Amino acid sequence: MSRSLGASDKEELFFATLAHDLKNPVQAQLLSLKMLSDGAFGKLNNRQKDILNIILESSNYMNNMLLSVLNSYKFDNGIIYLDKKEVLADELIHNCINEVKTFAHSKNIKIIYKPCKIKLFADKIQLRRVISNLLNNSITYSFKNSDLTISTTGNDTNVIFSFANNSPEIPTDIKKHIFEKYVSGASTGIGLGLYFSKQVVEAHNGKIYCEGNGTSNKFIFEIPLKNIKQSSIDL
Repeated sequence: MSRSLGASDKEELFFATLAHDLKNPVQAQLLSLKMLSDGAFGKLNNRQKDILNIILESSNYMNNMLLSVLNSYKFDNGIIYLDKKEVLADELIHNCINEVKTFAHSKNIKIIYKPCKIKLFADKIQLRRVISNLLNNSITYSFKNSDLTISTTGNDTNVIFSFANNSPEIPTDIKKHIFEKYVSGASTGIGLGLYFSKQVVEAHNGKIYCEGNGTSNKFIFEIPLKNIKQSSIDL
């Protein structure tokens, strides 16, 4: 027996459907821009490459927003299951850093990361989206001409990912709800990136939190090193 959709259900279904319908053309756009940037259709001068990289970064940001909407809807409805395999933390971090280099350069932000050799069991695709969300947020809110420091450390049980930047202090009323749905500290955005990140981290039996001290903010998440059991979100 089917149930009728309430107003909030219809709103979320609308967002999810819209995100799904926009996903394919945006990804086709990303592929085309990447081919152009790589010189697949002819050699480009430095100025043309710079412009294409800016457009590519903006398109990646748009794609991440769409994926956040779609994946949040799927998680809330128990559709996504995590496929946990052995993953190298360095690979995840470096891939995400490469995606945001142009964005960071536009604000003259230096990304500092010391490689590690930590392996963990996780869903590579979903965890990469968490890292990408935190990286994009860190750059978005960072002061120009500042440093963004990423660290990956481990102990006997957990691997700890940390993203520390210099940015405006997060207001207390926002900070205590920052991982909730539709909460955002910016005038733009829909407030799903951190909510989605929390669902993924908790599905890995981990935790995510924020620490701040004046103009220094740090987002941290921890997940078990050995986390092989398949799981899904149950909200």
